[in-house]
Formats: sequence, C-alpha cells, structure tokens
Amino acid sequence: MAAGTASRNIGIWGYDQAQDASNRVAELLGNTQTNALNALGTGRTNSLAALEQGYAAAAPQYQAAIERLDPYAQSGLRALGTYEDSLGLNGQAGYDSTVNAYRASPGYQRRVDEATDAVARKASALGALGSGNTMQAISDRANALADEDYGRWQGQVQGLAGMGQQTAATQSGIQQNLGNLLAQQGRDVSNVWGTTAGQESGLYQNLAGLGANNIWNAANAGLSAVQTGQKNAADAVASRNSMTTNIIGSGLSLLTLGMGSPLAAGLMAGGTAAAAKR
Repeated sequence: MAAGTASRNIGIWGYDQAQDASNRVAELLGNTQTNALNALGTGRTNSLAALEQGYAAAAPQYQAAIERLDPYAQSGLRALGTYEDSLGLNGQAGYDSTVNAYRASPGYQRRVDEATDAVARKASALGALGSGNTMQAISDRANALADEDYGRWQGQVQGLAGMGQQTAATQSGIQQNLGNLLAQQGRDVSNVWGTTAGQESGLYQNLAGLGANNIWNAANAGLSAVQTGQKNAADAVASRNSMTTNIIGSGLSLLTLGMGSPLAAGLMAGGTAAAAKR
C-alpha cells in the first residue's frame, strides 16, 4: 500500500511541476509580448517623429524658393499687361498709356534728341536752321524714329513677359514638388503605421501559437506524470500481491512436503490416538 501511495504522490508531484513550468513559460511569454509591443511602439513613435522633422525642414525650403521667384513673376505679369496695351488689346486708353510710357523712357528721348540734333546740324550748315522745312524735317524724323523704335521696345516688353511666364512655370513646378513631398509624407506615415501594425499582428500570432503549445505540452506532461504514477502504483500493488501469492504458495508446498515425512506421520498418529482416548 505504501509503495502505491508513493507512486501516486510522485505522479501528482510531476503534474504540479509541469503546471508550474507552464505558468513560468506563460509569464515569460507575457513579459516578452509587453516588451516587444513597447519596442514596436517606441520605434513607431521615433520613425514618425523623424519623418515629421525631415518634412517640416524640407517644406519651407520649397516655399522659400517660390517666394524668391515672386519678383520675376510679378515683373513678367506687369510686362504682359503693358505688352497687351501696346497692341491695343485693352482699348485706346491702355494703348495711349503705353505709348506715353514708351516716349517717357530715357532711351527713347535720347535717340530722338540724337536724331533731331543731326537734322538741326545739317540745316544749320545749310543756313536754314529756323526755316519751316527744317522744323518739319525734325518732326518727321522724330516720328519715324518712334515708329522704328516702338517695335524694338515692344520686343523687350514681350521678352520680359516671357521671362515672367517661365518664372511662373518654374514656381508651378516647385509647388508641384512641394505637393508631392507632402503626399509622400502621408504615404510614409501610412507605411510606418502599416508596418508596425503588421509586426504587432505577427507578434500576437506567434505568441498565441507559443502559448497554445505551452498549454498543450503542460497538459501532456501532467497527464503523463499522473499516468506514470498510476501505472507505477498498480505495478507496485501487483508486485506485492504476486509476492504474497508466492509466499503462500511456498508455505503450502513446504507443508505438503512435511506431511509426507515419517516424522509427520508419527505426529499425526500420536495426535489421532490422543484424540481417541479423550
């Protein structure tokens, strides 16, 4: 009985040990999960902060480039309006204003002065400086010069307008790049969240699998310990019963052998006679 009880107790102890080991593994898995999630959270926070810092530093550079080009774009816009006025596209008032602006330019006045001086010097050499013909010649020369030079001046204004158009196109490209930068920031942020979410999901799946295996292994180990204890107890009882049977059998055999000997016969005869006397 004592051997069977001891075997059962050993089985129960083995079961308790398996459960204790399972609990320690479960605690370790829980700590691992917590630490891993904290690490993923920290990595995500740092990544998002780095992205924000980088994009926050880059975006103003684009905006500054756009602003540095503003004066050229504005000059081109004004030149475009002047060029349109010079063609009469904005009405007579605009055309007259442009012609007056042209005639007020230092270059125009200088060229007129040079041309009229040349006519006057020639008339003076001929002794006809103050004549009506001379004055008309000066006027005609000034008007002809204006007609000739007006096209050149328009070309300059048109060139300035073209420069403004190119500048505006450059600004548009920079603005588009800025938009692309902000869009990329959104994609990068989304990728960070998506990546860490996938990592967290994988972590949960892996730890869930490990936890299930731990429970299964603990259950098998505990069951095996109990079964082993029960088997050992049964074997001990069977062994004890077998030993008892063997002892009894041996005793009976000895008794049988003893009864067949002369000593045993004499003892049995004496016993029988004594019984008859009584």
